[in-house]
Amino acid sequence: MCVTLFTPCSVFAAVERITPEELSAKLCAPNLLLLDLRDAELWGKSKIKMKCSRRVDPDDVASWIDTLPRDKEIVLYCCS
Repeated sequence: MCVTLFTPCSVFAAVERITPEELSAKLCAPNLLLLDLRDAELWGKSKIKMKCSRRVDPDDVASWIDTLPRDKEIVLYCCS
């Protein structure tokens, strides 16, 4: 699994990647926001959901992009 880490202020900068082990060490930290980008049907059928994650609709970024905190690291992930 590969996950992407960015802060809202660096959207146009190079996107960093972190390993599953690095994410595991940060999981549920107060300064981390973990976003699940799977579509609703795939997410709903999945038995696996990452602890402390929040599902957002990747096809409707405009509805949630402005709600992202600017003081946290944000990890986006999508798995099949």
